[in-house]
Amino acid sequence: MNMLPMYDKFLGEISSDFMDVGGVKTACYFYQGGSNKTILLIHGIGGDFHGMIPLAYHLKNDANLVFVDLPSHGRSQLIKDMKMSDVENWAMNLMSAFDGKGVSIDEVVAHSLGCLAANEMQCQKIWYISPPMKTSVMSRISSSFFYCTRRVNQYIYLNYYFSVFRGLCLVNNRRKNVVDLIRWLTKNTQVTRRQYLEQSKIARDISRSGKIIISEREFTGLIVGRRDKISLPVNAADGVKIDKFVALDTGHLSVLDSPELVAELILAE
Repeated sequence: MNMLPMYDKFLGEISSDFMDVGGVKTACYFYQGGSNKTILLIHGIGGDFHGMIPLAYHLKNDANLVFVDLPSHGRSQLIKDMKMSDVENWAMNLMSAFDGKGVSIDEVVAHSLGCLAANEMQCQKIWYISPPMKTSVMSRISSSFFYCTRRVNQYIYLNYYFSVFRGLCLVNNRRKNVVDLIRWLTKNTQVTRRQYLEQSKIARDISRSGKIIISEREFTGLIVGRRDKISLPVNAADGVKIDKFVALDTGHLSVLDSPELVAELILAE
């Protein structure tokens, strides 16, 4: 089934705004689903809120939805020489910024780099999808290579066809509907050269850090992909209680590989 027209229609039902989050001008997006529950979705590195649209589409009948663009991503403010601590400090102020807009967040669903941000938020129910808890050797080598050559390879990395190829490398399901989805996402996601320079740095820093970015909550869900080439599949975070752990037959981009299945897992809890 071709979902792209439905995603386009869904995008037209989402409103957008900006808010100050710890001094960072942050793009935020809202879908009013008529529910008494609100879920915040946070995308991964190199993208923007569009990356969570396929998953959000399958959640929209059961919750109000809120999205953000991470710092130095999408329409949010660029942070020069961005560090992991900048993302963490931004995240610590995110919930209070939403409170100032009269929006109460009940649940956070985060993917990849978004998990680093989610870990700093005062929310008692968090789903971590493909968090960079333990990165592969190839991921560490490639992120260092792209950082060291960033000023040259930016012209290749930001090329539409290379972006599609990169997306296909991060999914396990390469059926036509997923290929079309990656093309759709690439066309809708705008990354400037300055953003790429900052994103390449944060990607290198995360792959080097080896930082466990899951902390215990009232509810902690962890979804990993068995075919993930970036974050090595893990059974759980050492010393942290995981209330729901699921390993899917997906790549790093589980939110594109099987968005309906991920949504089903989230709504079941």
